[in-house]
Amino acid sequence: MIANRQHTGAMRQETRPALRERLYWLPRVVSLMLLVGALLGAGWGVEKLYERLNVAIGVIAVKGEFAQVDQAEIQRLVEPLVSGGFLSLDLQAIRRELELHPWVHQARVSRRWPDGLVITVTEEVPIARWGDTGFLNVRGERRDIGDNSSLAFLPKLQGGDQSERHLMKSYREMVQLLQHSGLRIATLKRDDRGAWWLRLDNDLELVIGRDQVMEKMRRFLEVWEQELKQKAEQIARVDIRYDNGVAVQWLEEQGNISGWAEQKLTSISGSTGKV
Repeated sequence: MIANRQHTGAMRQETRPALRERLYWLPRVVSLMLLVGALLGAGWGVEKLYERLNVAIGVIAVKGEFAQVDQAEIQRLVEPLVSGGFLSLDLQAIRRELELHPWVHQARVSRRWPDGLVITVTEEVPIARWGDTGFLNVRGERRDIGDNSSLAFLPKLQGGDQSERHLMKSYREMVQLLQHSGLRIATLKRDDRGAWWLRLDNDLELVIGRDQVMEKMRRFLEVWEQELKQKAEQIARVDIRYDNGVAVQWLEEQGNISGWAEQKLTSISGSTGKV
């Protein structure tokens, strides 16, 4: 009898640790299940909240100072792009699409609670026409608009592809050089061979050539101030490709162009003489 009791006691001692181990993990399992349930419930709640907030865009507000585009045009561009809801809308895609417009320099797009879209547009500032179809902005970048006749009040620049920045830089240097003379550039061209030609706003043409452009312009201004300014209405064209002078093509009384006459510069800083 004593042996049986000892055996039964040993079995009870082995059972107690196993039971305690099971009970030790039970609170952790219950906590984990509660956490999973809470996360699932939160996820369901967030999804429902997202669906409630992701309403269709009802109002599109356009801001900015407009000269070449207007609010209605910007709205027409944006409406096909508003395919998502208030939260799911791709604002960056709308911004990129708007900035493809030749007159849009920068677009900022933001949401306005509860169903609004706010678009702030900064227009490009044209500095010069480019050929007959585009314009150059303040950074010397070309923008094609198909027909630039509405910008006829701006000077016209023309050159080969990828020459826009170079022409803009040269144009600005010439404008600065001419500012004290009262002369203004109407047209500035550079052909495929690199030769420069310009027309001033008084309809006077200058043939410049390919090299030493600014130095030739300085020599022209010296002759202009000393000899040609008082005869401006009689001059059709001035060729300044020479190293020591200019050639003048005069107008006849009826407005027809007569032959060339050379105006020779004997000293860059001194007087001029005719030959």
